[in-house]
Formats: sequence, C-alpha cells, structure tokens
Amino acid sequence: MSFTVVPLHLVDVPPGTRIPFGPDFVFEEIPDWLKQDKGIINDLGLTERQLFSAATHAFVAEYEALSLGSPDPSWTGPKPKGIQNRKFQAAMLANFALWLRQPSPACFTSCFHAISWKCQDQPQRIPIVQQVQHHTRLFNHPKDAGNPLTPSHIAQAAPIYAALAAIPTDNPVWEATRFFWEALTTYRSDFRYTSFWIGMEALFGPNDAGETTYKICQRVAFLLAESPQDARELFRKAKNCYATRSKIVHGRWKHDPKITDAMADTEALVRTAFRKLLADPQMLKVFISKKRDAFLEDWVFSRSTDTPPFPE
Repeated sequence: MSFTVVPLHLVDVPPGTRIPFGPDFVFEEIPDWLKQDKGIINDLGLTERQLFSAATHAFVAEYEALSLGSPDPSWTGPKPKGIQNRKFQAAMLANFALWLRQPSPACFTSCFHAISWKCQDQPQRIPIVQQVQHHTRLFNHPKDAGNPLTPSHIAQAAPIYAALAAIPTDNPVWEATRFFWEALTTYRSDFRYTSFWIGMEALFGPNDAGETTYKICQRVAFLLAESPQDARELFRKAKNCYATRSKIVHGRWKHDPKITDAMADTEALVRTAFRKLLADPQMLKVFISKKRDAFLEDWVFSRSTDTPPFPE
C-alpha cells in the first residue's frame, strides 16, 4: 500500500475531522507515521518545518503502487503517467477547489509520497517516505486573509474538486484552470491579475478574437446574472476589471492604487463563474466542446439571462 499526504497550512478545524474529498483524497488528521518521521521533517526548510509543525490535517490518498513512478491506472492518455506525480497535480486541484468554495489562506507547500515496507521487528508494514515534492503556496487576496475554512466549506468543495479532476486536457476549461492556478500562486499583482484574465479569456473569449473586451464581459454577465438589471451591473464590473487588465498588458499601469479592489472583483467573478460552470455537467460539457463559442454567442443574442437549450 502507498500513500500521498498533503498537509494543509493555516487551517483550523476540530480534532478528528474526516471528510471524503472526491475520487483521490480524504481530508483527515496528518498520519502519526509521518509526524514521527523526524528525518524527513528535519530535511525541510525552516519555513516549511514551522508550517508543518502547526498543521493538523491533510489531504491523504491511499492507493496501490509498488514503487515511485508506478503508472497511474486511472490515466487514459496516450503515454503512461506516474501515480505520485498525478497525486501531486491532484493536490493543486484540491487546493484550488477549496479557494473556489471559500477564499482563505489555506494552502500546501509539501507533498509526501510513502510506500509501505516490511521492516525487521515490526509486525506490520510501515509507510516510509520515498519522495517529497514542493510547491509555491497559494496566495490569498488581503481581503480574504481572515476568512475561516470550516468543515462545511471543505465538504462543499469536494464535488467541486471531483468536477475539476474529471476535466480532460486541451480545451478552454483546462486552460482556464491552469491560468487561474498560476494566478493564485503568483504574488506579483500585475502577473496575478493578467493570469486571471487570460483564464477568463479562455472561458469566454470569442474564437475569432473580434471585439474581445465587449464579448467577454457580455458573456460573463449573462452567465452569472439572474435578471437584466444584474446583467448590466455585472457587465459594468467585468468591463472595469478588464480595463485594468489592458492597462497592465499594454504597459500603462504602475502601482495603480485601485488594483486591490479590481483584483477582489476579478477573483469574485472567477470564483462565481467557475463554480456555476462546474456545478452543471451539461454546461461544462459545452464549454469543453468546440460548440462553446456559438453557445455563448446565441445566449447573448437571446437577450435573456435564462440558460438557452444546450446543443446536441
């Protein structure tokens, strides 16, 4: 038996909290065998050791693997992929799912892969860490620094993660996910802001790149609005946020004092739009397909905030 353990930092939940989390993980207390492995823990950098010592819970995956690099049986792509690397990628999606449900400082920086071995004088096989992978932490918006992450939030994030984990590669939703994660793990506000909007362009941009600003903001508004009045307000907010993006990429932005508020509005748009998309399997199927652009165009021209019929 093998394990991947991803300790979560800056999460305060009651002892004994245990929540199934999608197809890969269980959110539970950090296993004793990892906490007692002083050799591995001492090899971490000072900051990571401090974060690890304060952590109480982790995403824990249990699976069959004979060695590091054993192929992941769930992978259906043309080339085999190692199961440990796939779990590491899954940890990023799991952390992203938490942020989509409740933006907070919750993050991970280390991913421990262990394989069980039969040791002398031990009646049972003992998990021994074979590899530690590291990742830049998720950076939360300053306005979200005090947001708690409760067991209820974690349970609600589990189906979001399951939807993320099922997205195939090489489509607009997959590209958007990559850029949203890149934004969240980037501290520089200009790079972060631009990455968020590249992801939004992947989701809502026209295929022909014509009238990009207007169409993206219009499509976001119709997807999220519940009434024409809501649509107008959302269109205005998205257009203002996109204007800040344009200033950045065209070199006309320098320490704009409004960037913090624009970032907060952009992140809220990203979370709301992506949650709505992932919660509707039919909508997600359209966005993954080559019919996304035509579907969004038809929706806008219907002049209704009600979702139009999905294409066959």
